Amino acid sequence: MKDYKLVIKVLSVVLCVVLTGLYLLPQTEVEASIQSDSRLDASQLINSPWSINDADMGMLLTQLPEDISEKAFRCLAQAIYFEARSEPFEGQVAVAYVILNRVKDRRYPNSICEVVFQNEKHRHACQFSFACDGRSDNPHEKSAWNVAQRVAGGTLKNASSDVTARSTHYHAKYVSPGWAKSLQPTIQVGSHIFYREDL
Repeated sequence: MKDYKLVIKVLSVVLCVVLTGLYLLPQTEVEASIQSDSRLDASQLINSPWSINDADMGMLLTQLPEDISEKAFRCLAQAIYFEARSEPFEGQVAVAYVILNRVKDRRYPNSICEVVFQNEKHRHACQFSFACDGRSDNPHEKSAWNVAQRVAGGTLKNASSDVTARSTHYHAKYVSPGWAKSLQPTIQVGSHIFYREDL
């Protein structure tokens, strides 16, 4: 009788361990795929063609591709500023690429400003929260705004150097949106996890 009770206790412990492992496995797989070879190295980005000299910001616009308007540049810089100004440099770059990837994707609007301000009239239901939160979309921290403009300029000049592996979505790592389960995680930068929509 004692052996029978011991077997039940051992089986209960084994079952508990197995179920816990199965519960934790999806999160471990996500972290493993995010932490693969896709790590960003900020020093490589800063010392590469990304680096924009300290010339006045007006000069920056003359360095952009001809099809990029001043309005498109500003929309991209606004999104970087409001969505990622507290993130490290590479996190701001990654957010910029999400926007450019959406512009290229036929499932989204085909201009930077249309992507950034998609559904802006739907309060708290737009693509980028700053666009529909009811607050001003004008930057107020000068140094962070200068960084956002430089990141926008560097990203636009190097649009083919996507460091996010074609990501079109991201979220803060402390939330778990339902849509994330249907997308492929690509990279984690700062407090954001990035995802790609595979067709």
